[in-house]
Amino acid sequence: MDFDLFLLVCNYIGTIAFAASGAIKGFDKHLDIFGISLLAIVTAVGGGILRDSIISRFPSALFDPSSIYLAIFVAIIMYIFIVLNRSNYGYNSEIYRWLREAYLIFDSIGLIIFSLIGPTVLIETKLNLMSAGLLACLTGAGGGIIRDLLINEVPSVLKEDIYALLSFAVGISYYGLTHFIGFSRISTFIIIFILGFIIRMIIIRFRLSLPNMENRG
Repeated sequence: MDFDLFLLVCNYIGTIAFAASGAIKGFDKHLDIFGISLLAIVTAVGGGILRDSIISRFPSALFDPSSIYLAIFVAIIMYIFIVLNRSNYGYNSEIYRWLREAYLIFDSIGLIIFSLIGPTVLIETKLNLMSAGLLACLTGAGGGIIRDLLINEVPSVLKEDIYALLSFAVGISYYGLTHFIGFSRISTFIIIFILGFIIRMIIIRFRLSLPNMENRG
C-alpha cells in the first residue's frame, strides 16, 4: 500500500476515535448537541492544528475539512444513540459505564495513531529525535488539552497517568526506527501502534502515573 494512502486511512481512524472520545466527554458534562460536536472536533483535529501552527504550515484540517465533517458525523451519530437510550442513561446505568470504558479505548487509539502521524509531517527533513517527540505530543495530546480547557478542567495530560510521556516515546521510536535505521514505515507504524496501545491499556489497568503533588507520603 502507498504510504500516503496508509496515513490517510490511519488519520480517519484516529479522527473517528478522538471524535468519539470528545463526544463522550460532552455527554459526561451534559452538553447540548453543539457542545458535544465542538468537543468532538477539537479533540479530533486540535492537535494537528497546533502542530501545523508550530511549524508554520497552514493547518491541513482547514485546507481539507473532511476530518472536521467526519468528527461532526461521529458526534451526531453518538448523540442520536444516547437520545434514543435517554431513559437508560445515568451515572449508574450500564450504558454510562460502557461509555466510560469506550472513552478510554477511543482516546488511547487516537493518542497512539496521532502520535505516530505527528512526526511524519517533517519526516523528509533533518528532524531530530526531540523535535519528533514534541510533534508527536502536540498531535497526540493537543486536542485533548484544548477539549479539557473548554470544559474548564485541568488537562488530563498534566495530572493523569503516563499520557504525554507515552506519546513522546511513540514519536521518537517511530522516527528513530524509520529515519536512522531504515525500517519499513508502514510495518513500523503498525508494530509501534500495537505495542503503544497495549502499554496504554496496562497503564490504565494498573492506574500507573508519574509522581505528582497528590502522591506525597
